Amino acid sequence: MTSSRILHTSTYLSADDSVVIAGGNNVFSYTNPLISTEMYNPSTGCFQLGLNMPRARCSHTADILPAFSDYILFAGGSGTTGILSVADLFNPITGNTLTLSLTAARYAHGSAIFGSSQLVLIGGVGSTGTTLSSGDAMFSGSSSTFFSVTNNMSVPRVSHTVTRLGNASGIVLVVGGQYYATSELYYAASNIFFSLGSGGTMSAARAFHTATYLPAFNKVLITGGCYDGWTYLNTMSLFDVPTLSFTSLTSTMSTRRSWHTATLLPNGKVLIVGGNNNTIASSSCDLVDPANNYLTTPAANLNIGRYQHTATLIPDNNTGTVLICGGTTNSANVLNTCELYIV
Repeated sequence: MTSSRILHTSTYLSADDSVVIAGGNNVFSYTNPLISTEMYNPSTGCFQLGLNMPRARCSHTADILPAFSDYILFAGGSGTTGILSVADLFNPITGNTLTLSLTAARYAHGSAIFGSSQLVLIGGVGSTGTTLSSGDAMFSGSSSTFFSVTNNMSVPRVSHTVTRLGNASGIVLVVGGQYYATSELYYAASNIFFSLGSGGTMSAARAFHTATYLPAFNKVLITGGCYDGWTYLNTMSLFDVPTLSFTSLTSTMSTRRSWHTATLLPNGKVLIVGGNNNTIASSSCDLVDPANNYLTTPAANLNIGRYQHTATLIPDNNTGTVLICGGTTNSANVLNTCELYIV
């Protein structure tokens, strides 16, 4: 890439089959975020510097609302003047922008899309450095605006996961965070959080883990993460949507890892890439096969071990390629390199 990046976003644009890399930091820090974007073109295998975002940000979210497929919605994040309380609906080709106010400044939050034009932001860290239990919801229409989720989550959450339960679903699963084993649901139709209580509790607390919805099984695969700040996990857990409950899997990953990525491949397997094990960047990758009792087998190693990277699926004739971008090998070495995993 043109710049080293961590805490950035990577977004696939179906209109021109490109990937937009946006913001982040080129040092191991939340300060001095980047305003730049760049675009990866799969046909050439090259990066090209793109238009600047309306403002610098890192640890933000990036989503494409189907009603505005040419635009990326960058929300929150850490900016040059502090934690951001705005979202920018940004066209990476023309630079056209619509700026929306959030109800609360936040970074390190999660996001999910519903239908063609509805979005929710969940948890994260606020302007005073306090972890948030609140959510911001948006419905884009004649007057696009954010409004608070009616109630708060049962606990404040950061380094958690936010996963929509199916493409047509109006329900989101929120799991873990520093350092909880609990989970809850967000219902878009009523704009409320609903705690799952003891039935929605994993066997171990997790932060910096991954959560992947498996449409063929109507389950969510939870992998890795950190238990308490220094104990890293190689275990996996499964959330069953019909029963709203967790079960632990006997299959484990090849190494303990957090701040890794998990990508659902067109063949139904889940690709686990890199991660951090007590500040050591892992180059190992795993394939988890839900159709074979979640058997985990090693995949090809990365050329450079990394964590805090992004992984973006680029569809290609129902096979696909995964673009791995940036990240860090340790707190002193932020990467500008990228790698491709060919399915």
